[in-house]
Amino acid sequence: MASMLKIGSTFLNVDLVTRVDDLYPRSKENQLVVRFGPAEDDAVTLVGQDADDLRTWLNGIATNLQGAHDLDTAG
Repeated sequence: MASMLKIGSTFLNVDLVTRVDDLYPRSKENQLVVRFGPAEDDAVTLVGQDADDLRTWLNGIATNLQGAHDLDTAG
């Protein structure tokens, strides 16, 4: 069964997501673009509270790789 996520009135199948672009760091727009493929038609744009909700969820499940340099990589 697909892993579904409901954001506002939008349901996303997170198994099919290829990339999420957060526009806030670049343009200060409160938008997230959820991509399911390379074409523009293969994307959903979330704005406002929906973008904030998805951003909060993503931050909660994501692994922050900027702290990875602290890991011991010696064999």
